[in-house]
Amino acid sequence: MTNQLFIICPFSSMEIFLQRIYGKDIFFLTYSGAVFQPGEIEYNSEICDFILREKISEIFVVNDTSCRFIDSIVSMKKTMGFASEKVIESIYIDHYFSHFKDAPLSKQKFLLAELNVKAQMKEIINSSIIGPIISDLDIDVKGLITSKQFGACIEISTVKTSLINGQ
Repeated sequence: MTNQLFIICPFSSMEIFLQRIYGKDIFFLTYSGAVFQPGEIEYNSEICDFILREKISEIFVVNDTSCRFIDSIVSMKKTMGFASEKVIESIYIDHYFSHFKDAPLSKQKFLLAELNVKAQMKEIINSSIIGPIISDLDIDVKGLITSKQFGACIEISTVKTSLINGQ
């Protein structure tokens, strides 16, 4: 049995959608915008305990293309001021000319979700608290872009910690 942990945005209401695809026996962890917060030392320490206790073998970082943060940023609407929005907005600005300029809105949402997921995967793997547990247990860290609107779920990458650490 694969014990899977899904990192989701609490505002995206992804639990039921993901349970339909991956089954009911999966675990969820929430971060606003699915943006990992490395500075939350106590919370991240509890996550390590949870990973060990539940024998997690796969971690998915999930963004839905209808995420309110992603939508606000690509639509240039007023944001709510969350730190996670600033992270996602920074990704958008950094890649604007190479990925977003002149792209249709739906493609921009997908690309921003993908770039955010990839960035958060790296943050988790390189975390001084969670990263060593992931490496020691050889946990797969995967990215997942979803579209509840279209019932779609796309795994965008699989990262083995041994590849990140150059082993």
